[in-house]
Amino acid sequence: MESKRHAKPLESARSLVEDPYWDLYFDSVADLLGPELSRLEAAAIGDLLGLLPGQRVLDLACGHGRHAGALALRVRILVGVDRNAEYLRRAAAARGGGPTPQLARADLRALPFPDGTFDAVYSWYASLFMYDDPGNVAALAELARVLRPGGRALVHHANPLRLALDPVATARRTLWDGSVVEEEATFDPASGVERARRRLVRPGGEEVAGTAVLRYYRPDEWGPLARSAGLQVRVVTSTTGADGPEAPDLIAVLERA
Repeated sequence: MESKRHAKPLESARSLVEDPYWDLYFDSVADLLGPELSRLEAAAIGDLLGLLPGQRVLDLACGHGRHAGALALRVRILVGVDRNAEYLRRAAAARGGGPTPQLARADLRALPFPDGTFDAVYSWYASLFMYDDPGNVAALAELARVLRPGGRALVHHANPLRLALDPVATARRTLWDGSVVEEEATFDPASGVERARRRLVRPGGEEVAGTAVLRYYRPDEWGPLARSAGLQVRVVTSTTGADGPEAPDLIAVLERA
């Protein structure tokens, strides 16, 4: 997709997720993010956005394309954007027959598309809000800018109300190849920020470690946040339809006025 806009990344609001984290993330969760889960999540995204065959759709922070590939079959054009070149390489390699997503490398706060390019935009699994609050607002504003008037957007992340009940979590598991993954995540309810430290030790002893700092917004924060970017909240829900602390996650469905 050609662009008439070539914005520069915002140097004043760097990502709070360390680059090594992305190097180990895929290897540490690939077995959990299988085709069936990806298909179910893609169906939920499509249904919540009301996607139609003639639409142009943007997947922000598309990763290795596990949702983009499925949704490309449902719409006219699907574009996946990520800042990680290796993830985009994996997404390109996974392309099969039939409609396939277009892929672009870009900063989420400076998207290389004209205003109002897309009918719908989505970001799944806490990938949009990797910055400080001004940087997160900038990312959401860019989402709004490339969305046409009346278009819908979906943002998914962990449920901060649920995390507040149990703010410290640790996990350790062994992967199929004998690698060991360890993670400790700490959530601060006052700031809405989770800091997750992950370490992957491969069978030969090689170790990769990194930290992700992610911002999760409460349901009552989403109204002001959306308005600051020129959007309206249509519904705040979850993958199970539950709300409050019982919800496993949070999904904000938004619309551009």
